[in-house]
Amino acid sequence: MTVRPDPTDTAPGNVDRLVAGRYRLAEVVGRGGMATIYRAEDTRLGKTVALKVLRPEVAADRDLADRFRREALAATVLRHRNIVGCLDTGSDLAGPFMVMELIDGEDLAARLRRDGPMLPGDVAKVGLDVARGLGAAHLRGIVHRDVKPSNILLARDGRAMITDFGIARLAADAEAALPGTTLGSVQYFSPEQAQGATTTPASDVYGLGLVLYEALTGRRPWHGETSAQLALARVGATAPSPRDVREDVPMALDAIVTKALAPDPAARYASGNALAAALEPLVGPAEAARSASSSTSRVAHRRGPVAPIRASVRLGRGRSRRPLGPVRAIAVIAVVALTVGGLAMVATADGDRAAADGSARPTGSARAVNAATARVATRAPTPAPTATPQAVDICDPILDVACSLGAGRYAPASFRPPVAFTLGDGWSTSRSSADLLVLSRAEGLLTLASGVKPLGGAADAFGGGTAKATIAGIAATKGLKASKPANVRIDGHQGRSIDVTPAGSGRKAVFTAGGRTFYVEGGRTTRIVALDAEGGPLVLVIEPTSGHRLRQALDTADVVASTLTFR
Repeated sequence: MTVRPDPTDTAPGNVDRLVAGRYRLAEVVGRGGMATIYRAEDTRLGKTVALKVLRPEVAADRDLADRFRREALAATVLRHRNIVGCLDTGSDLAGPFMVMELIDGEDLAARLRRDGPMLPGDVAKVGLDVARGLGAAHLRGIVHRDVKPSNILLARDGRAMITDFGIARLAADAEAALPGTTLGSVQYFSPEQAQGATTTPASDVYGLGLVLYEALTGRRPWHGETSAQLALARVGATAPSPRDVREDVPMALDAIVTKALAPDPAARYASGNALAAALEPLVGPAEAARSASSSTSRVAHRRGPVAPIRASVRLGRGRSRRPLGPVRAIAVIAVVALTVGGLAMVATADGDRAAADGSARPTGSARAVNAATARVATRAPTPAPTATPQAVDICDPILDVACSLGAGRYAPASFRPPVAFTLGDGWSTSRSSADLLVLSRAEGLLTLASGVKPLGGAADAFGGGTAKATIAGIAATKGLKASKPANVRIDGHQGRSIDVTPAGSGRKAVFTAGGRTFYVEGGRTTRIVALDAEGGPLVLVIEPTSGHRLRQALDTADVVASTLTFR
């Protein structure tokens, strides 16, 4: 939320009022169609926040009040540096409320009113930031539906942030909650919103395309005497080119905006992350690195006498295996049951292609992005790529339902030690905490664990606090069959690898991490790798799911492990 007070409303009756026994209201800093936003003091933490209270006339409407509660639910799961964070939700005598970050800055609408069109480089930077924030929401299955300049905050630290998911709903919710109604601001409707059709992440891409057009040209591409005429003017119509209004707009940026404004959703970028990948080469490596959630270097593939993970233990009769070709672009949502403190894959299902399609890449090859942009441009070739792919934070599962991930480079912010890795299509986050990260797909699970504690009478073998001692302790666990350990090296870190299988038909507890017990399932071979890292060994576990063999899990998980870097 911005910190600019609203001079027309000092809300004298609410100043100093304590909301929910914790938040002391100050002046009004903004008004929306559904809520009033106050500057407030969190008396428990001693910090200034923005408190968004549903307006009384809206709270009286049950449908609108329910929509506000859905906003709060959606916003609480979004954590990204380009999204204004929701810190708390609740209700008191005044009605439902949300507590949000208070951002020092101004919204884009105020900036454009004051200064007019922006420099193309600044527009690309704002677009990149907002696209990344939208991309994080899209991976969650959340569509904003109201992307407009007044919902984009320009923070004084240089970030652009998307705010007011006030009409956003989980994509899984039925669009028919209020039949015949359309949500959003008519000036920034997508064609499908104007027709009352289902909205998708591509609808947000269109809205951001309209914002970028306006920021470049100082005008909106569509006009009409009434709201209905304005909304329907874009249905089936191709938007004008920004360069038709302003010749100094770079052709590559013009091509990106034109594609974002395609009347057919299938012809646009599929999500915010896909649009961000297209904008990233235009921003430049320094700015792209500053605007990314974290930066990583390219993975260095090392060759030498130390065996890679795949080759560390022979399987079956020792036949060589070639890596599979590109995985079919399909998102798999894995529902993970946490039973007896352990992790066990119990079901998979196709995810929402619109939210996690293979084209919705958080990052990607700058060369591939450049080539895709060049196919759109009509006036001149796209410039050579100038930025390397940047890592983004990983989304967390909700109520043990996995969060689908697009192909790209990831750096989980909460996991320790800090690492980054590259995923292909089809992966999901099944569990995420400071010391346990479970990535799942149809063939198996890849678990990263730190703070590993031994089980099964192997505590003495674990005592060395090194990768070698950790693997020795696992091998010494009673009731396990273990292969001969092999040496591995990933990103310059030495380690050991072992394959284990329970001696009997039942599962066998091996270690605990993140408050959970890790079991090796009966009848399955699991690969465990330990790497020496700062603060103690990092353990990687590659485990096939029911009906699959270790070699099938390795075909994808081993590729991910080989891209692991320590930040």
